[in-house]
Amino acid sequence: MTYLVRVASAALMLVLLVPTAQAQGVFGDLEKEAPPPDSRKAFVIGINAYDDGGFGPLKYAQRDAERLAEVLQDPMRGGFGAVEVATRGDLSARGLVARLTAWAETLGPQDLALVYFSGHGTRKLDERGRSRVYLATTTTEKDRPESTAIPLSAMQEFMETLPTTRRVLVVDACFTGEGKVAAATADAVSKALVDETMPFADKVAEKEAQLFATTYGRPALELDQLEHGVYTHFFIDALGSGASAADINQDGVISVSEAHDYARDGTLSTTADVQIPMAFYKIVGNEELFLSGDPTARKDARLALITSYAGPQEGMVLLIDGEEKGAFPRTVAIEPGKHSVAFRNTKGQLIEKGRMNFKDGQSYDVAKIRRALNGGRHLLSLGYAHSWVPGAQFKSDAAPNSPGLRVGYALRFSGRNPVARVLGLGVDVTWGVFLETADDDGFLLAPATHLVDLGVGPTFRVPLGPVTLQLMPRFSGMLLLRDVVDQPYPPWLLGTVGADLSVAFHPHPRVGIKVHWVPAFTNAALDISSAEIGQEIETAPGWQPPVRFLNRIVGGIEIGL
Repeated sequence: MTYLVRVASAALMLVLLVPTAQAQGVFGDLEKEAPPPDSRKAFVIGINAYDDGGFGPLKYAQRDAERLAEVLQDPMRGGFGAVEVATRGDLSARGLVARLTAWAETLGPQDLALVYFSGHGTRKLDERGRSRVYLATTTTEKDRPESTAIPLSAMQEFMETLPTTRRVLVVDACFTGEGKVAAATADAVSKALVDETMPFADKVAEKEAQLFATTYGRPALELDQLEHGVYTHFFIDALGSGASAADINQDGVISVSEAHDYARDGTLSTTADVQIPMAFYKIVGNEELFLSGDPTARKDARLALITSYAGPQEGMVLLIDGEEKGAFPRTVAIEPGKHSVAFRNTKGQLIEKGRMNFKDGQSYDVAKIRRALNGGRHLLSLGYAHSWVPGAQFKSDAAPNSPGLRVGYALRFSGRNPVARVLGLGVDVTWGVFLETADDDGFLLAPATHLVDLGVGPTFRVPLGPVTLQLMPRFSGMLLLRDVVDQPYPPWLLGTVGADLSVAFHPHPRVGIKVHWVPAFTNAALDISSAEIGQEIETAPGWQPPVRFLNRIVGGIEIGL
């Protein structure tokens, strides 16, 4: 790691070290007046000019930052209490890191912190051929970004160290290695980069959002007719004059998800899908990342939000009460109450369908909704099991039966293909007890026997409205433990091959009342004593025990998680 990156990393680490230093008095009297509760603060960066001729000058990055700052500071719009604008002065990597570190010290635990960057981004392959992406500063050298630029991963780590839990990072830059480009060359640039994986983190904490003007590998554009970067133009519009259109749930405030969705739709339309914004964002309960409007003006009756910005849900189409609401990633507002919900994949195939009750003001993640409609991905079951096995092994003409208990677990596969959604894996354990039996003279016919049966196999589930049918080809090992272990009653360990056929009625999508029939077959010598086996083998070389039929009926309940 070069000197400048070490300096940048050390400066970023000061965000973690300053509280300790204050407690120890290392930096002297650094006590500051406590910030007002629930304040909002922003640090916006816009860089037009670059020393390295490899980066073409930008027209509107500085304007992007300054106009966003105006909207954020407007008491009738963003209402941010403090916005620091970095468009002039020392805009080197070292200078920006120092200013960001000082700004971070002003934050309190209840603040909403927003960092915005507009400028060139770049990338470089390391010695193993992996991409590393960077935010270019005025002194960044295109051939040496690792020592002259701010790594995007370092900026993400900086956001993680802020002393507040509500954090927003907005980046209007591209990472193709060409920087922001003109519309005329955008399509060619987007096709030139092929990279297997995105080279920066896509995980965020609760109440944290990271918004990007474009997807990794695609260009970010600025247009003369907009006098802005395309994404930033619509992002600013969402917080300002376009707020009424961006306010999906019409609650009087613009949240991060609403601002991004508005900017994303505008960007896609303006660039003909050449520039595709992306977001990493986690909503838990009520959304708390408001960028514009007065939160106290929220209506009493608020709409419910269905949201997803995760890759596995991309392209999924939501239908509410049969009406198409659009494809994800986005946020969709619906009226609270019970609704019919359905999801279709990119091929138009129905994936899940069911009914859910949505509460006002709550946000619901698409992945969790799909799991709920599908009964849950992890299925736990408990039930009563009654087993029958061949009786001659107990020296009895009647097949003995065993009451018992069954515990099961099933993992359902996920995916966009409807076929994959019905597949899974199951495992179950059954315990039972056969009571001691004797004849009228008190002669022992069969000792008390405990049965322990462990089964495993693939599962195939077919949902039919409130009823689900399931087939599980089952392979098991069964252990019979007897109170009397002398001949002809030794312990038996036997293997079986069979199936678990079940039908479940669902009073709730995650609750099933199930009945199983579990037939199984084994060729263990269950009903012939050791002496008899020896006689058979002597008289008939190659002799094999006959196949015997085992049987079980189970009734119980299944819970989906």
